[in-house]
Amino acid sequence: MKKVLVPLTERKWIAENAVKEMGKEVISKVIDLDKYIERIRAKRKANNLSPYIEIQPISPDQHKSPNKLPTFQKDPKYGVLYGIALSADPFGNIKWQKYQLGDMLSLNLDNENDAKIWAVMQFNPDIQGSPFQNDAPYYKIYDPVDEAMEEHQESLQMEQAFERVRKISSEPKQMVQFARYMGEEVMDNTNFEIVRGALLKFARHDAKRFNKRWENRARSFAEHFYSALALGVIEENVDGGYTFGNITLGLSKVEAVKFLAKDTTVMNSINTALETKDKAVLEVKKTIPKAGEDQKKDGKLDEDLE
Repeated sequence: MKKVLVPLTERKWIAENAVKEMGKEVISKVIDLDKYIERIRAKRKANNLSPYIEIQPISPDQHKSPNKLPTFQKDPKYGVLYGIALSADPFGNIKWQKYQLGDMLSLNLDNENDAKIWAVMQFNPDIQGSPFQNDAPYYKIYDPVDEAMEEHQESLQMEQAFERVRKISSEPKQMVQFARYMGEEVMDNTNFEIVRGALLKFARHDAKRFNKRWENRARSFAEHFYSALALGVIEENVDGGYTFGNITLGLSKVEAVKFLAKDTTVMNSINTALETKDKAVLEVKKTIPKAGEDQKKDGKLDEDLE
């Protein structure tokens, strides 16, 4: 999934810091392009990004071009108008500069007009990654340096996730519980290789989510909750949310995990129940490679890292 070009936090910053009012009788909030362009350039410089951006059609076999020239887009949450405003009458009617979206359009953000076009183009529904993207966007943004950096970050995320798999590969309980926390259905007749393989799969294909869950401050409570839910120690009720015995933990998983983080008595009771009921942990423990096989297993993991 392509990243959002202008996330909600950035739209909030614009609404609070880069807006100018136009009109007298009726006032319209319009993006202050000078301030926003200054911010765009500073961010790109800080991340060693070039000033060059290319707009390309998403599918090379699409040869039609949009029939209209874009002008502005209104933010439904903050009410800001994203466009190149030329003037406004007292009633807030604004004259907009039109810009042409075309195949293989190149922009140089060091050029003032190109920078203005890019600043407002990011909000266009025909652009993939726009916060207001329509169901079938026509264009995508090609930024070679940005894409190279994204690939590098994805690689780093994957390496970190693989290292974390290595870290818990001698801890059966952590392996099983974290796998369940990631959404894996761990059966009673499982073994070390199956659980480890599931963790490696998550690390390879969903490294960002893997690392986010790993770094969750409530991870330990969440792991116990997901395992208890999988084993029937915690039950989900249609009307009453999640319960442990006659104790209501919360209406949602997030609420239930927060409850466990605060109530050590209930948490300890759930942990005791898991110790006796979680057969998967015992199976993984029995099938962990012996000391003489550790080097072989590490070598296999190194292959996975390549």
